[in-house]
Parts: sequence; C-alpha cells; structure tokens
Amino acid sequence: MTPERTRAWIVVLAVSALVSYGLIRYFQPPDAPVAAPKLARQDNEIRNVEMRVYDDAGKPNLVLVSPRITSPRRSDEYLIETPLFDVLSADQTRWKGESKVGRLDVEKDRLWLQEAVKLVGTSSKRAPMEILTERLEFRIDERIAVNDEAVEIRSPGSDLHGVGLNADLKKDHFVLRSKVEGEYVPKRKGS
Repeated sequence: MTPERTRAWIVVLAVSALVSYGLIRYFQPPDAPVAAPKLARQDNEIRNVEMRVYDDAGKPNLVLVSPRITSPRRSDEYLIETPLFDVLSADQTRWKGESKVGRLDVEKDRLWLQEAVKLVGTSSKRAPMEILTERLEFRIDERIAVNDEAVEIRSPGSDLHGVGLNADLKKDHFVLRSKVEGEYVPKRKGS
C-alpha cells in the first residue's frame, strides 16, 4: 500500500468515526432530570407569625416574625420563610436580623439563618453596625451568633472582612476569627 492510500484510509476512518460519534450523540435519549431532594414532610403550617421567646427571668430574648412557618408533626424543629427577628442587648442596642431561610429548633434554643443573612445593630451610643454573611447560628438563650464562613462588618468609616464570627449580641462584642482585613477612615476633626 502506498503512503497516499494509507493517508486516505486514515482520513476516511477518522471522518467515519466523527460522523458515528455525532450520530450517537444526536440520537441519544435526553438525560433524566435530576430529582429534587425530598424535604421532610411538613404537616403543620402557620401563617403570619410573630413569636416571642423569653429568658428565665421573663425578659424577651427574641422576637421572630415570618409570613410562614412549617414543621413536621410532633417535632420541635420549624422551617421559617424569610425570617425577621429582633434582639435587644444589655445596653439597649437593638439588633434586627433577616435572611431568606431559617430553621428554629425549640429544644436546642437555636435559630439557623441561611442565604443573605443581615444583622443591623442600632444604638443611641454609637453608629449603626451591619453584619453580612450567608449562614449564621443564633443561640437564643445566650444571644450569641456564630459561623465559620465569610463575614463582612460595616459601620460608618470602617469595613471589616473575615472568616468565622463570634458575636455576643448581649454585650455587643464581636470577634472575626481568621483572614481579617479591614478599611478604616478616621473622622475629620472640625477646624
């Protein structure tokens, strides 16, 4: 066989392989749709909820508002749609929080917030502060918020970024645990 004939056969074989592959892909049945993950059965549904949680001394620890809360039958765990909550610190700083999704475990006194979590603290003694993250665990009795994810803390003149948060909302004390970066713009003094 001559080299020209060998090259011609290689080209014919390559073209037939590509055409065969194209026909197989074209006539292949479509992929089966991915099944949505099954959520636990939600037997109970409450709409337009305002829930107040009190500490042992009878003082409010948390006020939670949601358009819809669901739970399985005989469970202490609740799924919360677009939760809004309000917490008061010892020095009367009001912390308002919101997220797209929440989960409340009454037995453990825990509230987990997910997706676009935002805490805004306002006080007459200092400038407003805003905490932004994607997930947050709120320990209701201790009024402590923690997470292990990226966090941004904003206030007028400063912007901090870090990973991992320990926030004691009772004492207005915050700790970013790692990879902390910040920008601070000092206030100008009057002349």
